[in-house]
Amino acid sequence: MHLPAKFIPRPKDPTPDQVQKLLVIKFFGIGSLVLATPFLRAARARFPNAEIHLLTLSSNREITAMMKELDQVHFLNLGGNIFSAIAAFSACLIKTFQGGYDVLIDMEFYTRASAVVSLASWAPMRIGFHSRGVYRGDIPSHRVPFNAYWHVTKNFFSLLEPFGQTETTDALVPSISVHPELLKDARAVLEHLRGNKPRFIVINANAGELAYERRWLPDRFAQLAARLSSKYDVSCIFIGAPGEKDYVQGIVDDAIAQGAKALNTAGQLNLESMAQICRESLLVISNDSGPLHVAAAVGAPIVGFFGPETPVLYGPVGDGHLVFHQSLSCSPCINIEQSKHLKCWHPSPICQERTRVEDAFTAICTAYDGVLSAP
Repeated sequence: MHLPAKFIPRPKDPTPDQVQKLLVIKFFGIGSLVLATPFLRAARARFPNAEIHLLTLSSNREITAMMKELDQVHFLNLGGNIFSAIAAFSACLIKTFQGGYDVLIDMEFYTRASAVVSLASWAPMRIGFHSRGVYRGDIPSHRVPFNAYWHVTKNFFSLLEPFGQTETTDALVPSISVHPELLKDARAVLEHLRGNKPRFIVINANAGELAYERRWLPDRFAQLAARLSSKYDVSCIFIGAPGEKDYVQGIVDDAIAQGAKALNTAGQLNLESMAQICRESLLVISNDSGPLHVAAAVGAPIVGFFGPETPVLYGPVGDGHLVFHQSLSCSPCINIEQSKHLKCWHPSPICQERTRVEDAFTAICTAYDGVLSAP
């Protein structure tokens, strides 16, 4: 696929002021899209005359509605059968070719499909990551090394280096917008709480299907919820997707049996309502997953549990967060250069098992006692 890009002469690079249309590709990950918002803010400032378009999967429709930096979003629906997926991808290639983009920035780490779209665009500048694990040849006109020792937000920001852009610490903090008119579900939950216990924390005991091993043990979430609820007289709102409702209910039942004030909202909230509830909570406790980054991006203090993945790459960004991670010799066993395929050395993920409830409870009380004790 890289041969046409290698041998056909390429037009001269446009200057930032000359860029009229910019296409960003990021297919996978709600959390990754949230972490891309600092890059998008910088791109908006760097290309003052440009329309910024995003190409992503249709499953990311809700999160893109909260990203105010975008002028237009194009969705790729790969659902259904293999034939409909091929048809959808082919239509995407044609639409991208017809888009007339001056610059294409490929933010994917471990898929070559985005490189095919990049080539189809035939944009004068095609910028993308270069890593040992995913060879893309000469399809990107400008290759940027992916640095496994940098946070993902900084790696995303580095894609602007061909235009001379450098980052500052403040520039790397993600943010998203919540639209008040879309918060009907959140208001119903908050009104229920205000009729009972107005002070609450949010708990996300889930992790996406990419690697369920990212979940801290369910019985430990129940124990932690019960202890925090008892000590600080707070309610615990458990969140999750519709498919996680039964899993979450098991944890909620266990927590209630231990004396917690707990509520299962899995499957009841759209993403914006979930974000609003996180913003109004005292604290958000979450596994390494998309909701962790959504909550951090609306300003909630985060307690994050990391196991197979490293917080060096995907930890919550900003001040006031607390992360649990066991730095074992086998960690991390999920990495981008192996397409994020989990390769655990052990019969069960000891990186999660070694984080004890007592340690988590003590650290949370030490870090957030003032917040949790406030009337």
